[in-house]
Amino acid sequence: MADEQTILRYVSGALDAGVPYDAVVGMLRARGWRDREIYKALGVRYSDVTGMQVPLRASPAAGAKDAFLYLLAFSTLATWTIASGSLAFRLIERWFHDPLFSEPYQQYQTYEITWSLAAILIAYPLYMLITRTILREAAVDPDKLDSSIRKWLTYMALVIAASIFMGDLITALAFLLRGELTSRFVAKSIVVLLLSGGVFYYYFGGLRKTEPSEISANRDRLMAVISAVAVTIIAILGFMQLGTPRVQREIRADSQRVTQLYYLTGQIRNYWNVHGSQLPSSLGDVPGAHQFDPVTHAQYEYIPGIGSQYQLCAVFTAAKQNQEPYNNSGVWDHSAGHACFSLDAKGFTPYPPQ
Repeated sequence: MADEQTILRYVSGALDAGVPYDAVVGMLRARGWRDREIYKALGVRYSDVTGMQVPLRASPAAGAKDAFLYLLAFSTLATWTIASGSLAFRLIERWFHDPLFSEPYQQYQTYEITWSLAAILIAYPLYMLITRTILREAAVDPDKLDSSIRKWLTYMALVIAASIFMGDLITALAFLLRGELTSRFVAKSIVVLLLSGGVFYYYFGGLRKTEPSEISANRDRLMAVISAVAVTIIAILGFMQLGTPRVQREIRADSQRVTQLYYLTGQIRNYWNVHGSQLPSSLGDVPGAHQFDPVTHAQYEYIPGIGSQYQLCAVFTAAKQNQEPYNNSGVWDHSAGHACFSLDAKGFTPYPPQ
């Protein structure tokens, strides 16, 4: 109320002194007054002069639709930014390899990359579509930019972004203090700063925007282009690490073959123990064995040897060398094409790396 009385006294005094209308508006703008406040004061002044109230347009209150759009926008924002950060972290861990801090299972990293890519490919286009809808509605009805729902939900999104920012930095710093490579820490910190900084720059600056303008429109377009380029680059890098879905299917088929052969070793060992230290003459003698390739349905090759020694063979799509830090026996290393594994019915066979 004090601000309203201040601007009203100035407007009345300036117009009574013969100051041109445009000059009054320009000087108030230069002092930081918003157009809505200026024209509201002018309306009160002209109402006093003419004796007629300036009619008020009924402004629709922010309702369920606005809340829905903003909640959906911020949820998709959180989804694709978290997924982008997670994908960038996994790529950094592969590029800056640290044998002391490798994941126990390589397959876990692959799964995390696929989930991150899927989240980005779904959430980011939805976020851009929803944000475009919000900006279009704000251009038609500028009052939406000053709605309490928009401000509350924006501040909530900023709190979440700040929490993620601190959590990621704390995690990265904790690994650095445990002895992780400094280059990995620096790279991860840059990723966190870019993602969180971009979110803060766009939304915290947007809280001050109460009226559409060419400057804000250019800012929206600039951030859209920057985010689209960043997401495209990170997605391409992710696909370069994974390969096509066909390649992933072939990798999964090879992994399934090795797993089935591992279970075969257990059944052959049971046969050896039950039949008085004697190997089966063929896989047909081993009941319930996984004997067939999951893709070609060809029977695995079994070659009995001397004593408890034997071999199991299969045809693989690609070569694989064991890189698991907790299982470095190399028993299940194989080349592309036909490959055989030398095994012992009396010995312990390590579980194949995933």
